[in-house]
Amino acid sequence: MTIAFAEAQEAFSRGEYPVGAVLLRDGEIIAKAGNRCVADVDPTAHAEVLVIREGYKKLRSVSDCTLYTTLFPCPMCEKTIVEVGIRRVVYGATSFRWIREHKYVHLVPEVEGPVMQTECRDLFERRLRENGRKDILDFERQARQ
Repeated sequence: MTIAFAEAQEAFSRGEYPVGAVLLRDGEIIAKAGNRCVADVDPTAHAEVLVIREGYKKLRSVSDCTLYTTLFPCPMCEKTIVEVGIRRVVYGATSFRWIREHKYVHLVPEVEGPVMQTECRDLFERRLRENGRKDILDFERQARQ
């Protein structure tokens, strides 16, 4: 998760929403990336999708890989994870909004987290505040209100 967080920090420094992801197989890093939606002018260039794309290019299959992501995957990323058969996902911060919208997470055999939740959440919330956006994510403390 430390490497995924470093990717999120890099994304933050580029003006992106700070989400980082790492794809590992047998402890070896296959791919790592931070969000590139702004840089690539591509709304699908989420960190999770980017590492899955790179992993597919290298391995032709990523079903035996573990995906680390600093934020619980959005519905688009979640569906992609299920479609490519990734069996283990480790996430950083949770998102009340995404969790209540999940339709596919039960299809991933192993989901672990939160890991480094405070660091991942604080970095993402910092970008939200800078952009004046409070409508994107509701973290667990907002769920209690």
